[in-house]
Amino acid sequence: MKNEQFILVSVPLEMFLEAGISTESIIQVSAREGKIILDTPDSTEDYVCDRDCDNCPLNAVPCEFDCKGCPCEANCDGRGVDE
Repeated sequence: MKNEQFILVSVPLEMFLEAGISTESIIQVSAREGKIILDTPDSTEDYVCDRDCDNCPLNAVPCEFDCKGCPCEANCDGRGVDE
């Protein structure tokens, strides 16, 4: 995604809250003919950990570099891990 262009789209907070999405929720974006869809993933099985624990959307607590206890450990591709 490093070279992708982005646009900013304003969505009223009330719409997110009505949909059950909070400001802390993980969201995913998809596109279909004539629609852009924002939703919350059903599971984290497709998430690939990049070991950027400070910015991990799955980690609500500060990283203590306990990789075995990381919530995305099962999906880690090993990039950036210096073992």
